[in-house]
Amino acid sequence: MVLNGRKFFKIFLVLIIAAVIIRIGLIRFNRMQFGDGVALIYIDGVIGESSGASLVKTGGSYLDQLHAAAEDARIKAVILRINSPGGSAAASQELYRAVLDLRQQGKPVVASLGDTAASGGYYTAAAADYIYANGSTITGSIGVIMQSANLAELYEMLGIDVEVVKSGEFKDMGSASRPLSDAERELLTELIMDAWDQFVEDVSTARNLPRDQVEQVADGRIMTGRQALEAGLVDELGTLKDAEQKALELAGITGTYYIQTYYEKPGLLGRLLSIIDGIIPKAGTNLRYQWI
Repeated sequence: MVLNGRKFFKIFLVLIIAAVIIRIGLIRFNRMQFGDGVALIYIDGVIGESSGASLVKTGGSYLDQLHAAAEDARIKAVILRINSPGGSAAASQELYRAVLDLRQQGKPVVASLGDTAASGGYYTAAAADYIYANGSTITGSIGVIMQSANLAELYEMLGIDVEVVKSGEFKDMGSASRPLSDAERELLTELIMDAWDQFVEDVSTARNLPRDQVEQVADGRIMTGRQALEAGLVDELGTLKDAEQKALELAGITGTYYIQTYYEKPGLLGRLLSIIDGIIPKAGTNLRYQWI
C-alpha cells in the first residue's frame, strides 16, 4: 500500500507538471502574433503637458505609444480611438506631429472619434489619413482658451497683501492678486490668436481644406459628427470596426493580421484627477486647445 501510494503521488506530480507545461505553451502560442500588425491607440481624457508631471494619462505617454508603433516594423497601420476634450496646446501639437510622422513613414493612420474628440482631441485626429465619427460624436471646438483667476477682492477680504518685484511690466501677467491691465489683455489676445492661427493652418493643411472653409467653423463651436462631416472635418460616419477595415484597406493588408493595443485603462483616481485637471485653472496662464 505504501508503494502504491508513492507511485500514485509520482504519477500525480508528473501530471501536474505536464499540465503546467502545456498551459504555458498554450499561453505563449496565443500570444504569438501572425501576419501584419495594426496598432490600436486609445487617447482618453484631458491631454496633459508632460508624461512625468501628472498622475493622469498625458500627452507624453500617448507620444510614447505613437513612437512605439512607429518603431515597430511589424506595425503596418495605426488606429486612433479618441475620446478627449483636448487640453494642453503644446501637447496637442506634439501628438499632431507624431501622427504626421507615422504617415510619412508609410504607415496609414485612421482616427475613430468616440463620445468626444474636441479641440486638441480633434487637432490630433486632423493629422490622420482618414477620420470616422459617430453621428452624435461631439467634435470641433477649433479654438484656443486661456484662463486666470482674479482673486483680488478675496485677498483684500482676507487681509492678504501681495508684494511683487519684477523685471518688466508683464512679468506677473495673469497673477491672481490683481486684474489684467488693458495692455496685458491685448498682449494675451495676440498670443491666443497666434496659437489659433497655427491650429487653423494645421487643420487646413492636414485635411486639404481651403483655409477660409476651416475659419468658418473655427470660432470654438462644437459640432456633432454629422455636422462635422458636412463641414469637411471628418470623412465618414462610422464605428471603430469601420476604422479597422479602413486601416487594413489603406495599408494593403489582405491576409492574416493582428491588433496590437496600446492602452492603460485609468483607475478611479486617474479618472478623477483627469476631470480635475480639465476644470481647475492652472497656476499662471497657459494655452489650451480644450473644450470646457
